[in-house]
Amino acid sequence: MLVIGLDIGTTGTKALVVDEKGTIYGQGYQEYGLVTAPGGQVTQSAKDWRNATVHAMQTAVSAVDASKIAAIGISTQGASMAVCDRVEDADLVYTWMDGRAVEQVKTLGETVGYDAFYQKTGWALFAGGDAAKLLWLKENGLFGGTEKLVSTLSYINHFLTGQFVSDPTNSAIRQFYNIQTQSYDSEILNHLGITEENLPKVQPTGSLVGGVLPDVAEQLGIPAGTPVFNGAHDQYCAAIGCGVTDVGDMMLATGTTWVVLGVTETPVYTSSGICPGVHPAGHYGAMASQVNAGSALKWFKEQIGDSYKEIDRVAATRGENCKDLFWIPYLAGAGFPSADPQKRATIHGLSLHHDKYDMARALMEGVAFEARRSLGEYQKAGMPIGRLMMAGGAAKSDFWVNVVAATLPEWELYISECADAAPIGAAIFALKGAGAIASLSEAPDLTRCRKVTPPSSGEVDYYKEKFAKYLALL
Repeated sequence: MLVIGLDIGTTGTKALVVDEKGTIYGQGYQEYGLVTAPGGQVTQSAKDWRNATVHAMQTAVSAVDASKIAAIGISTQGASMAVCDRVEDADLVYTWMDGRAVEQVKTLGETVGYDAFYQKTGWALFAGGDAAKLLWLKENGLFGGTEKLVSTLSYINHFLTGQFVSDPTNSAIRQFYNIQTQSYDSEILNHLGITEENLPKVQPTGSLVGGVLPDVAEQLGIPAGTPVFNGAHDQYCAAIGCGVTDVGDMMLATGTTWVVLGVTETPVYTSSGICPGVHPAGHYGAMASQVNAGSALKWFKEQIGDSYKEIDRVAATRGENCKDLFWIPYLAGAGFPSADPQKRATIHGLSLHHDKYDMARALMEGVAFEARRSLGEYQKAGMPIGRLMMAGGAAKSDFWVNVVAATLPEWELYISECADAAPIGAAIFALKGAGAIASLSEAPDLTRCRKVTPPSSGEVDYYKEKFAKYLALL
């Protein structure tokens, strides 16, 4: 059986055609841009989502007999919103990175309550959340009260099927949805002056949304009526794609931002702000994000002009040279577990005998140390941690994987062999919906992984000592 896993990300959309054995038969991708402006404005166009979806899916299905496409599943970025009278007319998107609603966060915190938002939605109030952005739009005369508030998932579901539908994970990060009652929160909606008529219907992740409309199917090159199964926030899709579905499973997604996501019996709330949510495979998720990770190394790579491969190769040889060199990687402020957007990166112990590869190693170690700090918060909360599944760009770096393994020696570390965990997770929703697999946790051929060879005792001791010194510098 062939299905499509579709991932609408922040800067591009990817489509994969896969079967239940994990074989990828076709893939397509199209990038789109972000528009930035003073005052923290970060916007994009919903039409870019639509056009990229068409291009990516056309490209992916061109490699197969399109009549054999049995279903579509969807993964999307969260907390990006368009405001329009008709869903199909959505254009200007206020993304999850948009920071103009800082004062509105304070207003909501002082009226509805900071803790109330966290307890209800699982997310601490933030300027990029749709609740704060909506209040900003109202105060600036850009929301009249009757328009539709369109999220990424609800826009793509509507484009494909005509149904204005979202899921619990995307609805919660928008900060309109109560994860305890698993419904829109009337207190929040009343305070914002909206009703459920403004919002997409919430259906369970993996439920049937509808069939692809005939005119859209013609554009995509697939059969009309192809069933579309409801998607989820991309990090939850990535967790499904990595096989992180059972209590105690933990994902370390190593992309632009490093994200930790575990599976728990009940919602987990902490003073550090772990974000609980409804996990598509049952139980709850617990998520936290490091702001500076892959993006920090990418920035440094661009400054020195070397390849990742060369950085990886040489940095691995610099252990002795770097034992007293530290880079606290807050190039865009500190993220979890001690969020502070005003903090900045610092380098400690730099001297004339160090070079760019020493600095790269210290930066990669600093990112791994922040992951260690993040997982420490999960331990403090009493969360069980069994398998730790590392996925994403850093999982391709032998050196970085070894640093993570030596920094986190008490857990079994696995590497996901899936390069595109989010669209694979979306494909798993489609396969389950189409009856090819029995449950989200029963897709071993799509969630393949390998166990990392445990580090030597010397490496563990090296990083135990260095991590202690790192903490003293914070």
